[in-house]
Amino acid sequence: MPRTLTIHFTGFRECPNCEGRGDDGTSWRPLECRRCKGRGKLVTGVEIEDSERGVLPSSAYDFNTFGEVFLLDFDEDEEIEVIHPENPWDQRGPSS
Repeated sequence: MPRTLTIHFTGFRECPNCEGRGDDGTSWRPLECRRCKGRGKLVTGVEIEDSERGVLPSSAYDFNTFGEVFLLDFDEDEEIEVIHPENPWDQRGPSS
C-alpha cells in the first residue's frame, strides 16, 4: 500500500491585484486575473497529513499562492499518493 499525503489549505487572502473580483476589472473585455487565475483568493496556509508520520512540519514542504505544494527531502523512488482537496478553495482550519 503506497504512502499517502493529504493536502489541506488552511489560509487564504483576497487577491490584491483584482481585489477579490477574479478579473481585470474591465467591463468591455473581462479577463481572468493573472495573479489569482480568476479565483479572487491566494493561498497563505497549507497543512499536509502523512499516513506514516501524521501532520508534517512546515519545514518538510513549500507552497506557492496558487496552491502548488513542493515536497522537500523526500525519496524520489518512493511511491506516494497525493490526495488533493475536492474544492481546494474551500477553507479548512488547521488540525491542532
